[in-house]
Amino acid sequence: MRADNSSHLAEAAQQWRLDCIERVQAVLESLGHDGGAVTVAGVAARAGVSRTFLHDNAQAPLLTRLRDLANKQPATGRPALPDHQRITTKSHETVVRALQDVNRKPHEEIERLHNGLAMALGQLRDLRRGIPTPRQ
Repeated sequence: MRADNSSHLAEAAQQWRLDCIERVQAVLESLGHDGGAVTVAGVAARAGVSRTFLHDNAQAPLLTRLRDLANKQPATGRPALPDHQRITTKSHETVVRALQDVNRKPHEEIERLHNGLAMALGQLRDLRRGIPTPRQ
């Protein structure tokens, strides 16, 4: 009579499942920290598991976490930046204000030069017509 090895097989299958879950969690953690494209196929390939494994109901929390990471990515299709490289709203507003100030200066200079040119052209026209121009 053969020995019943089914308990060993069940234990090995359970250990394999836990190893797969651990690898997927490590990949998701890496993607959340370092950024990168988050897709079921990409995560499955990096973790060395099948896409079917990720879509199994037993792994619903992993798939939910994967989808949450994917939803944080910009709609441009580019991977999201890692958390430590993302700019805060306050910093973004500061940069925008600084750029607006830098942009305002050339526009003011152009406006000043435009007005000066208009005055000079007006004076030139008056001189050509023989009309005396008032001193400034």
